[in-house]
Amino acid sequence: MTSDIPTMLRLHRAMFLAREIDRVEQDLVKQGLAHFHVSGAGHESTALIADYLGQQDWLHLHYRDKALLLARGLPLVEFFRSLLATGPSHSAGRQMSAHYSARELNVASMVGPVGNNALHAVGNAQAVKFHPDSPVVICCVGDGTTQQGEFLEAVGEAVRTGAPVVFVIQNNNWAISTKTPGQTFFDLPTGPADSFLGLPIRRVDGVDLAATRTAFETAVTHTRATRGPSLLLMELERLSDHTNADDQALYRAADELKSGKSRDPLEAIRQSLRESQMGDAALAQLETSLIAEVAAAVVEARAEAVPETAGAAKAPYPAEFAHAKEYRGDAKAPNLTMREALNRVLRDQLAANREVHLLGQDIEDPKGDVFGVTKGLSTAFPGRVRNAPLSESTIVGTSIGRALTGQRPVAFIQFADFLPLGFNQIISELGSMYWRTDGSWQAPVILMVSCGGYKAGLGPFHAQTLESILAHVPGIDVVMPSSAGDAAGLLNAAFQSKRPTVFLYPKSGLNLSDRRTSDDTAKQFVVPGKARAVRQGNDLTLVTWGNPLTQSLLAAETLSGAGAELDVIDLRSISPWDEDAVLRSVRRSKRLLVVHEDNHTAGFGAEVMATVMEKAGIPVSARRVTRDDIHVPFQFERQIDTLPSYRRIMAAAAALLEFDLAWEAPKLDTGPAAITAIGSGPADDEVEVVELLVKPGDMIKTGDLVAVVEATKAAVDVQATVTGKVLSIPVEPKQKIAVGAPLMFVEADASVARQQATVTAERIDKAILKRRSAPQAAPVSIGRAEVSVGVAGIAGVTGARKVHNADLKGNWQTRDAGDIVKLTGIESRRWVQPGETVFSLAVSATQKLLDEQQLEIGDIDLVIAATGTPDVITPSLACRVADAVSTVGRTSLPAYDINAACSGYLYALAQARDYVTNNPSARVLVVTSEVLSPLLDQNDFNTAVLFADAATASLVQGTGHEQPTLFTFAQPTIAGAPESGELLSVPRAGEGYIKMNGREVFADAVRAMSATLTSACAAEGITMDDIDLMVPHQANQRIIDAIARRSGRPAHSIIRNLGNTSSSTIPLALMDALPSTKPGDRLGLVAFGGGITYAAAIATVGSGR
Repeated sequence: MTSDIPTMLRLHRAMFLAREIDRVEQDLVKQGLAHFHVSGAGHESTALIADYLGQQDWLHLHYRDKALLLARGLPLVEFFRSLLATGPSHSAGRQMSAHYSARELNVASMVGPVGNNALHAVGNAQAVKFHPDSPVVICCVGDGTTQQGEFLEAVGEAVRTGAPVVFVIQNNNWAISTKTPGQTFFDLPTGPADSFLGLPIRRVDGVDLAATRTAFETAVTHTRATRGPSLLLMELERLSDHTNADDQALYRAADELKSGKSRDPLEAIRQSLRESQMGDAALAQLETSLIAEVAAAVVEARAEAVPETAGAAKAPYPAEFAHAKEYRGDAKAPNLTMREALNRVLRDQLAANREVHLLGQDIEDPKGDVFGVTKGLSTAFPGRVRNAPLSESTIVGTSIGRALTGQRPVAFIQFADFLPLGFNQIISELGSMYWRTDGSWQAPVILMVSCGGYKAGLGPFHAQTLESILAHVPGIDVVMPSSAGDAAGLLNAAFQSKRPTVFLYPKSGLNLSDRRTSDDTAKQFVVPGKARAVRQGNDLTLVTWGNPLTQSLLAAETLSGAGAELDVIDLRSISPWDEDAVLRSVRRSKRLLVVHEDNHTAGFGAEVMATVMEKAGIPVSARRVTRDDIHVPFQFERQIDTLPSYRRIMAAAAALLEFDLAWEAPKLDTGPAAITAIGSGPADDEVEVVELLVKPGDMIKTGDLVAVVEATKAAVDVQATVTGKVLSIPVEPKQKIAVGAPLMFVEADASVARQQATVTAERIDKAILKRRSAPQAAPVSIGRAEVSVGVAGIAGVTGARKVHNADLKGNWQTRDAGDIVKLTGIESRRWVQPGETVFSLAVSATQKLLDEQQLEIGDIDLVIAATGTPDVITPSLACRVADAVSTVGRTSLPAYDINAACSGYLYALAQARDYVTNNPSARVLVVTSEVLSPLLDQNDFNTAVLFADAATASLVQGTGHEQPTLFTFAQPTIAGAPESGELLSVPRAGEGYIKMNGREVFADAVRAMSATLTSACAAEGITMDDIDLMVPHQANQRIIDAIARRSGRPAHSIIRNLGNTSSSTIPLALMDALPSTKPGDRLGLVAFGGGITYAAAIATVGSGR
C-alpha cells in the first residue's frame, strides 16, 4: 500500500462507510423499516480504482460496489434513500435498493439481470473512444456474471472493435450458492486461463491493497493510452450472505466462513493506517465520526416522503408534437418507395447530426442492408454506418450504451424473427431505462426491424411481426407503417421524440409503387399514436396495420360495390395506439373487424377489441382475422392460408354485415403460356426490363435465358419455364413492370405451363355478395302514438338571370356550347342579377311556401337553413329569414344554419325529423339557399359552366296534421369523408373562387352516392330494386347517369336548364318529379357535397303530391 496518509484515509473512509452502511441496512431490515439488502462486505477494495479516474470516465458497476460508489462521490444519503425507496431517491423509489445510478457522476443505472451492463459499457466505450480527453469505461461484474452470454459477447465486441473499457471481475468463487471454480472462462476445468479471446487476463489478490492499487493503475493507464480493452480479475472474499434473503451458512462450511474473515480488505486498510503511525484510539475516534455521518444520513432519508406516483414509463413527447401538423408527402408527386424514403430520412439525419450512428448486420456498402434500406450510406458517412457481428443482443446492448452518452444510435435487426435474441436488452434495459432512473437516463435507440410475410421465399423465422410482444413492454414506442409517407413521417418523429422506438417495417411493402411518397421526406411527420383513416364509411370499422392493409382495402372496395361502406383505419402506431379514433368509428358503425398478421392468441387485436368493449358504451359486434396460431409456412399458398387473406377478411366482414358470400369459380386459362418477371428476393414488387434476348417467332425451350431484369439488389436472369414459340412480347427495355407480370407469351401447352408455374400472389376471385333480409324499420313510437314524418310542401325560386351556354363559350377558345352539354348536360343555368342575394332568395322561397300553406312564421316551431354561401355569419340565415317573414315583429322560435354543401337538404331533413319525432305536433321549416355565381372563375371551364343560384323552402311535420304530405321519409343516412379542400372548396365572397378537382370528385360522387343510398335501403329492410325513382343531387348529368347505371334504377334530372344549385337541387327536383309519381312510390333521395359529405333517405310518396 502507499505511505500517502491522505490517500489511505480516503480509501479507509470509503471502505468503512460502505461496511457501516451494510450494518445499518441490516438493522433496518430487522426492524421492518427496509425490505431488501445486499452487502458489499469483502469487495470494498474496488474503491482503489477511483484514484485513477477523472470526471470524463464512465462506470458500469456491480451491486456490491458501495465503496467504489462512495469513492466516486455518491452522497451517503443516497444509499438510504434507495434502501427506503423515498421520493428523492435516484429512481423515485422504483429500483430495488442495491441498484444505484448517478447521472452526474457518470455512474450508469444497474439492474437485476446481471451482465447486461457489460454490453452497455462497450457501447459507451465505442462512443467515447475518440474523445480528446481519452475517457475510459469501467465495467465491474461478479464471477457468476461472467457465465452470462451478454458478458461474453461484450468482451468479444470490445476486443473486436478496440473499445477502451476495463473489465473488472470480482471473483469470490460463489454465484449465490453455486460454486464457480472450474466453471468460468478464466478458471477452466484444466486450470487458470491466461487470456480470453486474445485479451490477457491480469490477476490480483483484492485483499492485497498495494498489489490491487498497482493493478488498477496499470489497467486504466493501458486502456487510456491504447484506447483498447483490459481485463482484471480480482480474488475477493464474500464476507456476508448474498442478500438478507440468504443464509450462506446453509451451503458454506463453517471453517471456510471462519477463514474467510481473515481476508477482509477493511482490516487491511486499518492495518496500513496503523503501520503509518495512526494509533488505535485515533482510528476508533475517526470511525466513530464516520458512524455518526451514517446515522445522520439515515435520519435525513427517513424524514423524506414516499413517491407520489409510480411514474410514467415513457418520456413525454416534445411540446411541439401537440401542435404538429401531419404531413405524409405530396400525393401529386409520388416518387419514393418506402425503401427509398427510409434511406432518404436516414441520410438526412446522418447529415444533420454527427451523433447519429447506424449499426446492423450487412448494412455497409456494397450490400447496404439485405433489403437495400441503407444503400450508399456507409460510403457517404464512413465509420458511422457499421456492420455488426451476428448477435442481436450485442447490436441492441451496445446501442443502449452509445445512447447513454448522448449519441442517437439506429440499430438494425434483419428480421423481426431474430428480435427474441435481443429481448433481454429490449425488455430489461431499453424499456425501463427512463422509468427506473426517474428520467435521469434516457436511451432513445431506434430499432429498425423488417417484418412480416406475404411474399414467396419467406417462411418460418423470416416472416413474423411480434408486435404484440413488443407492445407488452412498457417504455418503448412500437410503430409499423404501411406506406412510404407514413414510414418517413414516423421515422422523423422517432428521431425527434427521444423515446426508444421499435420501427417495424413490412418488407413486402418496401417497394410498392402505389404507396410512394414525395421527395420532401425531411418535412414529412407523423406523430406516433395517431391512426390514419384510409377509407371512410359507417357500416363497419376495420382496424389493421402493416401488410394486411392491402387485403383490407381490397375487401372494402368489394363490399362498397354491394352497398356496405367500411371505415378502414390504419393504426400505424401500436404503442401508443389511437384508442379515440377507433372508438369514434365503432360508435358509428357498431361493428368491428380487427385484422393483423401476428398470432391470434394474445395478439394486439385482442387489446383493441377489449378496449372497445370496455369503453364504447354501446353493444358492438366484433371479429378478428389474424395469423393462425402456427408458424408461417414456406409454401406460398399455405402461407396465404395462414395469414389474413382477402378471402378470410371478406368472410369475416360479410358475416358482420349480414351478407351471404359465395365465390365465382375461376375460369381455366386456355390461352398461351406466359413467362413472367421475377425479382431478386421477397422484397421486390417491381423490376426494370434490362434486356430481351428473344423476339416474337423464336423457338425456345425450358431453361433458355430469355430476358434480364434489374431488381432492388441485383440483375436477375429470367429463364424460360416452357418450350414453344414466342408469340408476343408486351414489354420493352427500360420499362418497369410488376413482379409476376408477363414478359412474353409463348405458344405452349397451357396446362403444362400451369403445372410448372409457382404461385407468388394471392388469387383474387370474384366475390358474390347477397344481403340477408333485414327487418322492416318500425315507425317512431312516442308513448302509445306512432309518428310518421313527412314534407307537406316545397317552394322554390331561382336567380332571375338566365345564362345560356352560348353566353359562356367566349371564355374558352377550344370549347363550344355543344361541348358543355356533352360534358355536363346543362344548356342554361340561373344566376342572380344585381340586387339578388342568398338572403333575398331565401326570403322569397320561404314567403312563397308560407303563402301556399296558409301559414305564418308563428306557426313554425323550428327553422333550419342549409347554405354553403352565407352572406353574413351572424345572425344566421335562418334567423334573418324568420325575422324577415314575420308580420308581428320578433318571433320566439329556435333558428340556426348548417353547412353540408350539396348534402345540406338531407342533413337538414335528418335534424328536422329528429325534432318532429320528439315533438309530434311540431312544424319545421327547412330552407336551402345558395348563390354561387359570384364565386365562379369565368376562365375555369370545370366550374363556370356548372354552378347556379336558387333557394327552396320545405315544410316538415308529423302526419297527424290535417293537410296531406307530399311524401314521408325515413331517418336519412348521413356520412362523410372529411378533407381539407383539395377536392372541392368554396371561399367567402371576395376571397377567391370555387376550386374543384373534377375527376376525383366524379369518382367519389358516383361511389359514395351509390353506397350511401344502398345503406339507406338496407336500414329500411329493402334493396335498390325496391326504389321506383331516384332523385339525386343534380351535380352534372354524367354523375346522374353513372349512378343510374350503377344502381339499375331510373334517376330524375332537371339540371338541363337549372345547373347545379348545391343544397337546393334535390327539393327543386322533387317539385318537378312528384306530379308524375303515384302514392306509395318509393323515392331514393341521395346527395354528395363538399367537405366531403354524403347523405341518402328513402321517401314514400303521399296523397298530397
